[in-house]
Amino acid sequence: MTVASSLIPAVIAALVVLFAAGWLAAVIALVVIGAGLAGGLRLTADRRVAARIGGSPADPKRDARLCNLVEGLSTGAGVRQPHLRVVESSGLNALAAGTNPSKAVLAVTSGLLEQLDRIELEAVLAEQLYLIRHGETLPGTVLAAAYGIGRPLALAADADAGADQGAISLTRYPPALASALEKIESQGAEVVGQPTYMSHLWMVDPQPSSSGSSGSSGRGRLALRERVEALREL
Repeated sequence: MTVASSLIPAVIAALVVLFAAGWLAAVIALVVIGAGLAGGLRLTADRRVAARIGGSPADPKRDARLCNLVEGLSTGAGVRQPHLRVVESSGLNALAAGTNPSKAVLAVTSGLLEQLDRIELEAVLAEQLYLIRHGETLPGTVLAAAYGIGRPLALAADADAGADQGAISLTRYPPALASALEKIESQGAEVVGQPTYMSHLWMVDPQPSSSGSSGSSGRGRLALRERVEALREL
């Protein structure tokens, strides 16, 4: 059952209360119902989002570089190592999700692993771990579980710029992230099969129309070129 369809009985019930007992009772009923739905979404968000990411768990041998980098960065960031997944896609992209750091998942595309060198990959992973450590994946994860309802109002306009700065706070090397974003801009970030309501969780919007030089990022909607230029100025 979708979130939208689950709201229908709640709205009907509230209307019944409205006509039977007046506006105040109806407002109270709507607040209680809304709080219950929000709580339910948060409890199930991690499971729902993890199922929609797809891919497969990172293999310690095949994906040794990924596993080693995340292990080192997690230690440096003081955060529990997230569950790692690799999504088969030629597009260059990464995702962080989770309602709290202990339930976090970090996914990367196979294209990202193939095309980025070690320091570029480290910069991208650092950005995802920064988001996890500071709990910034919580709203995006719940929104994705709710099929993106309310996304324009819930996500900060400067979220991508803040994430870039957070990555630098861990790596201390802005050129690596700038170089990684340039490769993403050049080669594209498309991830086939990802629904639109998941796009804000990705480092760069994974939809075909949003990839490339004019592509917008997945969270704060800054163009990749803007992000690269800002990093080059540091």
